[in-house]
Amino acid sequence: MEETNIRDQIQHLDRKLDRLLEFVEQQNRKREEIDDLVTDVSIVAKDAFKQSVVMLDKAQVELDTCDLSCLIIKILQNLDTFHEMLDMMESARDFMKDVTPILHQVGLDAVNKMNELDQKGYFDYILQLSHFIERWVQVFTVEDLQRMEGNLENIAGILKNLSDPGLMAAMNKATRAVAEVKMEDEKDILSLWQIFRQLRSKEVRKSISYTLRVVKEMAK
Repeated sequence: MEETNIRDQIQHLDRKLDRLLEFVEQQNRKREEIDDLVTDVSIVAKDAFKQSVVMLDKAQVELDTCDLSCLIIKILQNLDTFHEMLDMMESARDFMKDVTPILHQVGLDAVNKMNELDQKGYFDYILQLSHFIERWVQVFTVEDLQRMEGNLENIAGILKNLSDPGLMAAMNKATRAVAEVKMEDEKDILSLWQIFRQLRSKEVRKSISYTLRVVKEMAK
């Protein structure tokens, strides 16, 4: 029984020893890899330094070690500033991540709205309006504007009168009648008697009476 226990303990110790040797071997390999890396980095750094010296020499740049030391000291003295700058850059990056979907959606909404306006014909209307304004400027000169300025009170009075719904309705009827009723030889060649009979119509007499009152009011 004792021999069995001793044998088990020895096997247990052997296993631990194997793991320990394996760990030591792994550490040795890592140390060797680190040493190789340091050696390679040193070689690369030396080559880079030599190349930099050659490039600075070709560019006729003199490197003052004192200035370089002062620069390094200033950098070390302003580490807090660099940290703040990096924090600001990280904040800006986070802000851009948050605002990018919003800007994307705003862009899509703007494109959809522009397409909607185009479908409704707003852009064609604006284009035609620009042509109208251009033509208006050609026809309506600066002198015309100056004359309008001298008659501004009368123009204001006309605009005020045009705001009357009754007047606008009457003007609408008059313009529609002029546009719809065309001159016809058969209908408009009437004898004096036929014209007199037309004057006996209530609507004609009413219109003539209204016209006379308007002319009388204008003559005051």
